[in-house]
Amino acid sequence: MATVKQVPGKKGVWEIRYDSEDPATGKRKQHKRLFKGTKSQADRHAIELQSSINKGEYNDLGDITVREYFNKWIEEYCRPNLAFKTIQSYEGIVNNYILPFMGGVKLANLKPASIHDYYTLMMKEKDADGKGLSGTSVLYHHRIIREALCHAVKLGYIHYNPADRVKPPRKNKPEMQTLSIEQAQDVLETYKDHRAILPILLAIKTGMRQGEICGLCWTDIDLKNGIISVSHALQRQGAELKFKEPKTKKSRRTIPIPDDVVKVLKSVQRQQKENKLALGAGYDPRGFVCAWEDGRPFEPDWVSKEWRRIIADDKKRAKEEERAPYIPDGVRFHDLRHTHATILLSQGVSLKVVQERLGHESITTTGDIYAHVTPAMQQEAVRVLDSVFAKGS
Repeated sequence: MATVKQVPGKKGVWEIRYDSEDPATGKRKQHKRLFKGTKSQADRHAIELQSSINKGEYNDLGDITVREYFNKWIEEYCRPNLAFKTIQSYEGIVNNYILPFMGGVKLANLKPASIHDYYTLMMKEKDADGKGLSGTSVLYHHRIIREALCHAVKLGYIHYNPADRVKPPRKNKPEMQTLSIEQAQDVLETYKDHRAILPILLAIKTGMRQGEICGLCWTDIDLKNGIISVSHALQRQGAELKFKEPKTKKSRRTIPIPDDVVKVLKSVQRQQKENKLALGAGYDPRGFVCAWEDGRPFEPDWVSKEWRRIIADDKKRAKEEERAPYIPDGVRFHDLRHTHATILLSQGVSLKVVQERLGHESITTTGDIYAHVTPAMQQEAVRVLDSVFAKGS
């Protein structure tokens, strides 16, 4: 039961003593709180405190700040449960953006208005001089804040999630950058002797993700039947390159490959066998497909850098040859995966087949990403219907 006692020598200052349950341990803990006002006001405050305790609604985090809580959340929840790159991403956003804005606020006092002001500031900076964050980036911040505070609610640290009461910004939908069939053919021919051509070929011809390509091993490939099995991806985690689980359950998949890819892979395999014989114990025994002369795998970041170098080289060649560049501005290595999908869809391959090749969790995801391609498919469907029914008229 809460008790009220005047602080000796301080008029209008009252000490309220009460017990509550520690949400982390379940044990009872004693508290004392100073209250300024009249005796009747102090009594009412004590009754309100006791009532919230009895209802299980009381929370006393003392002076714990948003900064202290977010750091605790990253250390105690994120590190044991999330992927290395996800933790890196969360830490960067929390430390560089979220905490400088609201880190000094007491967690118990964090209101929806503070979070809304944070989103507004980020978007305003973008509108003002282009140095701020896009709607997509701020939406990602919202998801991090919401996830962290949701965890705080589950542990009983706060009674509700203030991020749930804030409308997040909309995700940007930039126009997708892909290569046309002709551009893809030109790139594969022009750079056929480039050291990064195998990852480029696999991205365009299979739609695999960058990490999946770099993590591909010969044990994942059935050259006789022309099938690649995707079961993991390669990712740098600190000082090490490690295999990681597929992005989703659907990411674990098999992909039939065309004959020209089989032919290239057989040639690469023969060369690697010669390198292995020459180097002996100095050859990496793990059997990576996209590898250096000593068998070590290409790193995903290296592949991205080489792709950017190819873009720069293509621009230079285009100027010298007085032609348009084969690679449009803004095309990332990841967009070669999108190129694979858009080429298939434009040639009438079903959305379901494309979904399975890409490893999307649902066909809805595939349809949403490639909505710009499907209108042409609808027109083709109309053309087929016209052709079929014209025969019977």
